[in-house]
Amino acid sequence: MYNTLFSRVSLAAMIAVVAGCSSTPPPPPTPAPDYSFKTAAQKFIAADSARSNGVVVDKGMFYPKETFAYSYRYCTNSDQQAQQDMAQFNQLAAKTCSVNKGSLVNLDTGTWCVQHANTDQETPLFAARISSIDLWADICSGGPFVTMRIIENRDIPQSAWVDGAALLGYQPYSVHRTLMSSKAIEQLDDATPPPAEEAWTEETAFIATHVGETVCMYKKSKDDAYGVTYKGTIESVKDNRVRVLATRKIKGDVRIAPISTPLPWHKKAIIEADAKSWFICQ
Repeated sequence: MYNTLFSRVSLAAMIAVVAGCSSTPPPPPTPAPDYSFKTAAQKFIAADSARSNGVVVDKGMFYPKETFAYSYRYCTNSDQQAQQDMAQFNQLAAKTCSVNKGSLVNLDTGTWCVQHANTDQETPLFAARISSIDLWADICSGGPFVTMRIIENRDIPQSAWVDGAALLGYQPYSVHRTLMSSKAIEQLDDATPPPAEEAWTEETAFIATHVGETVCMYKKSKDDAYGVTYKGTIESVKDNRVRVLATRKIKGDVRIAPISTPLPWHKKAIIEADAKSWFICQ
């Protein structure tokens, strides 16, 4: 009887061990979704060697850009990679917006994820914009430069975020607001978007009160692929008009250009423009 009982116990233990070894392990836990698009985009950048070999550009030194804006530029290996990265970036923006129960609206400053779209309760969550440019071939010979721009800050009070987003291009819902098609958004170039027409930012206030400071102005015509940056020092300010002694003319937008290429320019020239037209540069 003892042997029979021992055999039954041993058999049961063996069955339990075999069952434990042959059972399918539980699936790995599903990663938590990224509610922050900046976090999701930085993971996207890190996942590819070409993307991760870029640099942060257009760094703001003043509110609201330093608080909300993130711009990143890298050199792709081919035209195909540039197109694929742009499509994946836009898909990632749509996915992150959906996780936040938002909808995408296309404004002339880029694509914004908002909650309660096209209502008086509309609230921005983040902006996503990506563009490519096949210039600067001597620097980026494999494929175009790609520039990613993100506007987001989930760590400040809601009212401050909405105010900052408006300064950087978010347009609250109104019957007069113009929306763009997805195709039109794709045609936006990689130039730094200008501030809102009526915006008076911390940087503008600094420029209007600091004679002698070094400032720049970027100008681009429809027929000019690169645009130019004028650089000089503030000589005087009157009625928010800033008079600058411009001593350099530089190819492209110095905030995102991969190199600083001087262009022929006068030894000295005076440029006068509204304070909002200038930005601080080094």
